[in-house]
Amino acid sequence: MPMAKTSNDDLMRVLGQLESKLDAVAERIDRADDLFNEERRSAHESRSVIHRRLDEQAEKIGSLRTDIEIHGKIEAQLRDNIASLKQTVSTEISPTIDEWKRIKFLGGVVSGALIALGVTAGAAAAWLYDWLAIVLRYLSKGS
Repeated sequence: MPMAKTSNDDLMRVLGQLESKLDAVAERIDRADDLFNEERRSAHESRSVIHRRLDEQAEKIGSLRTDIEIHGKIEAQLRDNIASLKQTVSTEISPTIDEWKRIKFLGGVVSGALIALGVTAGAAAAWLYDWLAIVLRYLSKGS
């Protein structure tokens, strides 16, 4: 088979077409690289935000654990103080209060007795006055 003679113009045209296709491929590769780099940068930023949020959450959880431990210890101290106060009240203050109640009761009884005695004495004095008046009138008429 005889070979067809290609002219320089044909070669230049084919080379030009190849060059334009290579340029188009290079542009696509550049755009793909740019997109890939943009996506990689965006993914990196997104991961860094997620890591920052995870760190913040871990910090908050640690702080909450510390707060819970402190509150638990404070509550235990308060329970101990309350138990101590109950013990003090039952051993030292309750007997004093009971004694004061007994003294108050006895004071009421004594006051009641004095009032009853005063009423009785008043009634006796009134009766005696009436009786003496009658006796004195009787004696003064008879003389």
